[in-house]
Amino acid sequence: MSLNRRDFLKGAAVSAVAASMAGLSGCGSSGGNSNGEAAPQTKGTQQEAAGKHSWEIIPDPITDIAEQKDYDIVIVGAGPSGCAAAEAAASNGASVAIIEQAAGYTAHGADNGAINTQVHRDEGIEISPEEATKILFNFSQGTANRDLIFTWASRSGEVFDHYSELCAKRDIPSILAISETSKVDWDTLEDQFKEFRTGITFGRADEGVVIDTESFTFIESHIVETLLEEATSQGAESFFNTHAEQLVKEGDTVCGVIAKAEDGTFVQFNASKGVILATGDISGNDEMLACWAPIAQRADVCQYFPPNGNLGEGILMGMWAGAAHSKSPAAPMVHPIAATLPLSALSMSWLAVNSLGERYCCEVPYEPYVTNARMNQPGNKAFSIFDGAYEEKTRAQEPQTADSLLLNAAERIEAGVRSGEMWSADTLEELAKLIDVPAETLIATVDRYNELCASGTDVDFGVPTRFLASVDTPPYYAQPVPAITLTVPFGLHVDKNSQVCTEDDTPIPGLFAVGNTQGDFFGMSYPVTCPGISHGRALTFGTLVGEALAKDQTING
Repeated sequence: MSLNRRDFLKGAAVSAVAASMAGLSGCGSSGGNSNGEAAPQTKGTQQEAAGKHSWEIIPDPITDIAEQKDYDIVIVGAGPSGCAAAEAAASNGASVAIIEQAAGYTAHGADNGAINTQVHRDEGIEISPEEATKILFNFSQGTANRDLIFTWASRSGEVFDHYSELCAKRDIPSILAISETSKVDWDTLEDQFKEFRTGITFGRADEGVVIDTESFTFIESHIVETLLEEATSQGAESFFNTHAEQLVKEGDTVCGVIAKAEDGTFVQFNASKGVILATGDISGNDEMLACWAPIAQRADVCQYFPPNGNLGEGILMGMWAGAAHSKSPAAPMVHPIAATLPLSALSMSWLAVNSLGERYCCEVPYEPYVTNARMNQPGNKAFSIFDGAYEEKTRAQEPQTADSLLLNAAERIEAGVRSGEMWSADTLEELAKLIDVPAETLIATVDRYNELCASGTDVDFGVPTRFLASVDTPPYYAQPVPAITLTVPFGLHVDKNSQVCTEDDTPIPGLFAVGNTQGDFFGMSYPVTCPGISHGRALTFGTLVGEALAKDQTING
């Protein structure tokens, strides 16, 4: 799945492109099936095992090894978690190899979630790790591993302070998060909507999320490049354009990785202390999405990654080596991002209607509530409806950030209407015609919604009074509610030390998973209680696991 630069900046909807599974191989024994149960696996090709999933088919072992290289720790993946692991391991004296199939490191996005960093202390922000853990765990409906969540919540602060020191040496500032997904004063709301100010951005606010549109470079590149440079300065070796294919085992212990080098030969990277899988999520793998996160296939586009990226290859290699997949359900991160549209569903709570003209969800811009509901609507489309009094209503919803939200709003709305990305009309009947919904139903929906706004209590969907915004002042506006996939976390089953486990919860010696290859951290859907937590847990566990392995320890004793 991919999105070009123009589409990224416009937030346009494009069709998902099927991900190719060609060329994947690996080794292993038993794993689990789509129901989480132990499943027998078959050696050979998919053609020889029709009806089985790719993770249930163990390819033949690779034997034509051209070269072997010896290291303490081998890391597969040069994204935030892999580079963090490399920096920590190398800085603690381990010899490290980083294997990456792309031509360079991967860094998308902007925000990195952590609790009680020096940046927070400087801003007078204090967050309870216990409270954050409670809400995150409950959001998973009890399916996630609480120990993993609390490890991030209680230790990310010290880890991020280290990152800030490394960045400061390179004149890269550490600041509070810059994206609209990090709300300013939502920590006072009830747990259902609460957001802590966890997000940290490494870079300058004026750089924006995309710092170079031509090269499609995100501000996240600052911290990832910093970690990779630091790891390299401590002796870590990077092998780009090198595709990890199989894990190597001696008995039950994982002791290396076989990878295809750029010249097509196979190299065996031996790891005396352990292998860390940091290969990302499953958003580019239609087979895995259909099995574990079918709702994500109804998103408009997967935003960040090029074709053949994020195919869940760490899961494949791990399960072929006897690992189980995550015991908690996949947690798609699907946001209503439309970068060129002002006052969109990403930041504002406007009346949401589906293609039938009916209201369908709680519109508070807590992203999963908006996008998950939209993706289950008739025709998989919906609209945000607001009116000519948008400035007043924006200030009522977001008093602390209204100025930035309203900056050039009138001009941007006019441009959106002119370009056809949104619609405007003097009557609801006209608006209904423009967006092709039944006028009678839309008017009835607006009347009901306005009654709830007047009463101050939304008995239908539970939008808090602060976020109710009546639709009663012409002109009337409509925008599409987008659903943009950023990532789909669903990895390998791990214990509290991020050590990969079998279906019966037995840790596999020598095998660890971090970032979105680490399962059991999220469940059901991606929470935004702690903005930036996807990157935050990736970086935190990368550092903790890398350091612990280098010291022959585990992160939780």
